Amino acid sequence: MFENAKWITKDNYTVWQLPSKDAMGPCPMFAKNFNIKKTVKSAVLNIVGLGQAVYFLNGKRLYDSVRPTHPAKFTETVIYNQYDLKELLKIGKNRLGIILGHIGYSDTDFISWRSNCKMIAQLDVVYFDGEKEEIVSDTSFKAHDSNVLFSQRLCGEKIDANLYVNGWNEVEFDDNDWQNSVITKAPGGSMRTTICPPIREIKELSATEISKNLFDFKENISGFVRVKVKGKKSQEIEVLYAERLNETKTSVDQELIVCNIGHFMAHRDVFVLSGNEDEFEQLFAYHGFRYVEIKGEYDEIEITAVCTHTDLESRAHFSCDNEMINAIHKATVKSILTNCHGVMVDCPTREQNPWTGDGMLSSEAININFDAYGLFYEWMLKFKDEQLNSGGLPCLIPMKNNLWEYNFANGPDWDSAIFFIPYYTFKYTGNREIVDTMWENMCNSLKYFNSLTEGYLLNCGLGDWASVGEQTEKQITDTTYYRLDALMMAEMAEATGRDARHFIDLSENIKEAFRNEYVKNGKFTVMHQTALSCAIYGGFLTETEKQTAVNDLIALIKENDYRFILGVHGLFMIFDALSENGGIEPLFDTVVNAKYDGFAKAIEEGIDTLTEFFDRSYSLNHHFRSSVDAWFFKHLAGIKIDGFGFDNVKIEPKFVKRINTINATLHGISISYNENEFLVDSPYDFTLVLNGVTQKFEKGRHNFKRR
Repeated sequence: MFENAKWITKDNYTVWQLPSKDAMGPCPMFAKNFNIKKTVKSAVLNIVGLGQAVYFLNGKRLYDSVRPTHPAKFTETVIYNQYDLKELLKIGKNRLGIILGHIGYSDTDFISWRSNCKMIAQLDVVYFDGEKEEIVSDTSFKAHDSNVLFSQRLCGEKIDANLYVNGWNEVEFDDNDWQNSVITKAPGGSMRTTICPPIREIKELSATEISKNLFDFKENISGFVRVKVKGKKSQEIEVLYAERLNETKTSVDQELIVCNIGHFMAHRDVFVLSGNEDEFEQLFAYHGFRYVEIKGEYDEIEITAVCTHTDLESRAHFSCDNEMINAIHKATVKSILTNCHGVMVDCPTREQNPWTGDGMLSSEAININFDAYGLFYEWMLKFKDEQLNSGGLPCLIPMKNNLWEYNFANGPDWDSAIFFIPYYTFKYTGNREIVDTMWENMCNSLKYFNSLTEGYLLNCGLGDWASVGEQTEKQITDTTYYRLDALMMAEMAEATGRDARHFIDLSENIKEAFRNEYVKNGKFTVMHQTALSCAIYGGFLTETEKQTAVNDLIALIKENDYRFILGVHGLFMIFDALSENGGIEPLFDTVVNAKYDGFAKAIEEGIDTLTEFFDRSYSLNHHFRSSVDAWFFKHLAGIKIDGFGFDNVKIEPKFVKRINTINATLHGISISYNENEFLVDSPYDFTLVLNGVTQKFEKGRHNFKRR
């Protein structure tokens, strides 16, 4: 694909240690003129710029070049983009332009492989008469400093309008005083094209000035602001981004951001004015924000927020006559999307880290709401790159620092992403390739878990993160995930024609060990919302024991005045644990309870995304509580997929007192009901459980009496 192309850079670093963040030079730009001799039959550009890039052809930005370089372990894999230029090229002279940002490759957050910005490109042109031509990156590409003086991950950019080179990416530009590019070392990884959908500019939001230089966009989003400004030449203005305001509502609150990054540029952009009317927008970074504060002097200013994230295709809809439930659904969808940037990150503000466990906890809800196959398949390929020979995984994938990620949050509670993501992706698409691709890696992870125990009880993970109240013991959550992973492997084995006996035996051994530890005299002994949810959801109990545990769990919820006293793992399991066993009413009352910290209280306070902690003390935009949304579809609407694909569709709604109407669609399967009627419109045959009766129906539109 890049047979004749060279990796090129503007300046090779020759010192043993790269410059610090503050001493990094400007972002480099590259350009090359080339001639198209006649009518083109096909023209395909393969290109990748490290750390981040933006691409231009004949003065115009190429489509889908919003942060086009996907993060990866570059010593193993380099993911390139492919562009069809047939309709964009013109006969005669053309000019390809590139600007490279430091983010993700040559900044200090990527210690493992940090190097100078570099790129490789090859344009393959085929003319209608059969002649072929290649335009490749080599020393004929001209290079120059751009006016982007600073760009770092989790920070922002500094852009000087006075240094902008007018027309640099247009064919008429004279670049004789530019230097030639130099050949540089390749990052080392194998090259493959991107699979995940591109990041795009999704929408623009106008600002409301709530006080002098303080702007509210009314939504918590990921992206940046576009600034039009007039002011004195060389005057600097700063744009500060944040999710929340300070206590006096007079400034943005960046305390948590600064504490976690420890850098003066944390989530802020600096623009240097030219004295004319300037327009600025960052090229490489992104922020999580609702509010923006402007610092510095100017004459006139206009700001617009640009929401950016991976453009996942929606495959679901949910609405009902309970506005709190509708608001939680919308918050979930927004948190998923604004945390999707080539991989699932934890939050667009403090960290932007691709935590494995966060993706695991949201994997079902994401697959319900979106066509997520490309996103998750590509992420799983990155899991393959990062997995150790022992089977161990880092807690961040792709990994960044090569220091602590293999030694923190590494246990079945976070590593189970390697099972959950292929399992749910296979379930909601019917495409087994992701399972086949990851099969050996999943087997290695199970072997790794086995190496951590002598008796099937595991106690080595992070535990029930973000717990309200005391966290339940890690051995309960770790061992539950160990069993769930084995059960998932058994299901996937049977569905793909593999031998499931080993995984079934393993799951039974784990169950026996768990029961010996925690079930005494026919009763589960740990009275904690998470522990009870694990025992029920993990299938550790007999039917009699299970019903007792369900009653105990409901009693705990009521004793706490319909409040969740658990963390993210308990929350993931409690929805199915109670809904499948007669406890949906108290569960519903807890979800919509705005008296205590939780989903509903955040909504009532005007937060339109899911929070990391229920008390809203850290990030206001975390997606890992998305299991609440899977509950809306699977239990309130009752659309369930048994097995993998859509051969076994089951419609089994659980009616609650405070909802009279629901309209929901999941991958083409639609249900709607009111107080009298229940409508199913399905492209697949389905089984309906309604009014205590189970019946099978052929695909199509069916109308039933609700009672």
